[in-house]
Amino acid sequence: MTQKRLTRKFFTRDTITVAQELLGKLLVSNIDGYRASGIIVETEAYVEGDEAAHTSRGKTKANEAAFGEPGRTYIHTIHGKDCMDIVTEKEGKPGSVLIRALEPVEGIEIMQLRRSKKKLKDLLSGPAKLCQALAITKKSHYTLDLCNSNSEIYLTQYLEEVSIGTTNRIGISKATDKQYRFILEGNEYLSR
Repeated sequence: MTQKRLTRKFFTRDTITVAQELLGKLLVSNIDGYRASGIIVETEAYVEGDEAAHTSRGKTKANEAAFGEPGRTYIHTIHGKDCMDIVTEKEGKPGSVLIRALEPVEGIEIMQLRRSKKKLKDLLSGPAKLCQALAITKKSHYTLDLCNSNSEIYLTQYLEEVSIGTTNRIGISKATDKQYRFILEGNEYLSR
């Protein structure tokens, strides 16, 4: 089955809208000859002026990707592990969506091998876990254009209808009251 890839127009919108509408999309990696994918079941939005965003103190060498072209990756390291955001908004305006969790679809064996995990619920239930399982790294994929037809990482349409839940973001110490975490209601593959 061939799914339609997401285009730059999808990402060149309000960060909150993109974070919600990424739910149910398929994140695919074709790396080292292995195809692996998962349905996006959890996201977090980081917007301009957001105290919890890496961009809260302005543009720096470390966060400049979050100010860049929408539809590109902004991969950053937390506690020594790579995590992937997708840049949103118009170029020059900071905004990104952290991909927090996926439901495994394809390449389950290679993802289990990459993570040394067998239990499906734990395979992609966190931003660093999913990057490891899909072989997404800051070194190789920083500012990767997800909209390029030759990209080894991309997103496609997948689920037709989703039921979206909204909660406070997790794993942060600032702006914890913001309802910028979006989940697929009732999905068993959420990070927590």
